[in-house]
Amino acid sequence: MSKKTFDMAQSNDNKLIIQLKENQKELLQNCNDIIRFSQNEDIYQTAGEKNRNRIEERTVEIYEKQNGFIENTQWAKHIKTIISVERKTHVYNTKEKKYRTRQEKAVYLSNYKINAKQAYQHIRNHWFIENKDHHVRDVTLREDYSRIRVNPENMSTLRSFALNILRRNKIGNINSELYENSLQYYNLYSYQQFI
Repeated sequence: MSKKTFDMAQSNDNKLIIQLKENQKELLQNCNDIIRFSQNEDIYQTAGEKNRNRIEERTVEIYEKQNGFIENTQWAKHIKTIISVERKTHVYNTKEKKYRTRQEKAVYLSNYKINAKQAYQHIRNHWFIENKDHHVRDVTLREDYSRIRVNPENMSTLRSFALNILRRNKIGNINSELYENSLQYYNLYSYQQFI
């Protein structure tokens, strides 16, 4: 994350929400202090979202710009809202037959004012895309391990084409389907192809 990203977004009148990571230690510490010692402007909570063997609860809090909000003057002109997302996950352990709880907290920065529910929806939509597309490309299609350095966009296009065909045929588990196709290649002829 850099100030250039915020500058480009501002010059093009784009709205931006970016997760703040450990590599921005001073800014992260400043934002955590604001979250710890300030009153939030808005809050949104979800409870009991069930996914496989876990139950997730999320709390989204909004902190808007005030006097002395961000200490670093170069960052202060860009940041309008700090978004705190706390996720509590109850994971069912099948061996012990009980739930274990883990807690995570993430901080996001925005260059515009947003309410907590909208922030929750935008962040969830981002992770939906990340899990549905990028994770499949990285893990199943092993895109990160690719050694192709000359015209890598050609291989990326082929990966996209293969994923689109599998998704059009409503394949839920891409990894399993690729394995089945490697064992029985004539399965490929049963797919509805693009016209």
